[in-house]
Amino acid sequence: MLSHSSSHTLHARGVGSVSDSSKVSPVQSFGFEIPVECPLETVFAVYTDIKRWQNRNIFGEIRWVQGEPWEEGSRLRIETLTPLETAIDQVVQHFTPKESVSYLSHVLGITCETRVVFRGVPSGRTLIRVSMHLVGTLSRSLGFAIEPVIARSTRGFFEELAKECEWVFGSGSGLSSEPGQ
Repeated sequence: MLSHSSSHTLHARGVGSVSDSSKVSPVQSFGFEIPVECPLETVFAVYTDIKRWQNRNIFGEIRWVQGEPWEEGSRLRIETLTPLETAIDQVVQHFTPKESVSYLSHVLGITCETRVVFRGVPSGRTLIRVSMHLVGTLSRSLGFAIEPVIARSTRGFFEELAKECEWVFGSGSGLSSEPGQ
């Protein structure tokens, strides 16, 4: 377990084998928790408002490309600007409003299975639990291992989400609790 601060914890575990020096067949898992100092309704409304995240943080364009937003089987295309300029294709596997979302993401030859659970905790706070499983083969031609980059970027997004939620809640902005498009 790697502790990055007293309130944000990253758990990482890797299992894999190197079959030759140019390819890695990783099966890695990681998870972390992010406490948010505002109610579950606010956190969920901000999280599901994809327009809020366009051209912010690590993201460029984000759009639904198939299906209805947040329905099982719907597809989201997310462009990242940093640390690598690429596109991520996500397929919603499960969605329960104000509770959880699961999706498969495909990027650079890696498939990421992600589960995000939102839980209201005492004093009007929220705890977000994220777990990811990464599977795939990626050439070492990038010059670095992509899995730690995915872990850092994912954690960074949720830390940014917490800040945004706290700002929205503190500003008294009237957000709808319906999933955004």
